[in-house]
Amino acid sequence: MFLLLPLVGGVLAGWLAPRRTAIALQVAFAVIAATVVTLSAPKHGADYGIVVWVVPITVVVSVIGLCLGLLVRRRRLPA
Repeated sequence: MFLLLPLVGGVLAGWLAPRRTAIALQVAFAVIAATVVTLSAPKHGADYGIVVWVVPITVVVSVIGLCLGLLVRRRRLPA
C-alpha cells in the first residue's frame, strides 16, 4: 500500500504545488515508501534483500506520478 504514496502523492504534488516543491515532496514520498516497504518485509515473509527490487520500482513509480501531475497542471493552466 505504501507504494501508492509516490504515485498518488506525485500526481497531487505535481498538480497543486510549485515545481520545486513538488520535486522535493516526491523525493520524500519515495524515501518514505521504500523505507516502510523494506522495513516491513520480514513481517511478510521476505528479507531485507528486497530493497534491490523495491527502490527501482519506487523510483519509476515516483517519476511517473510526478510527470502525470505536471501534465495535469500544464493542461489546466491557460496558455
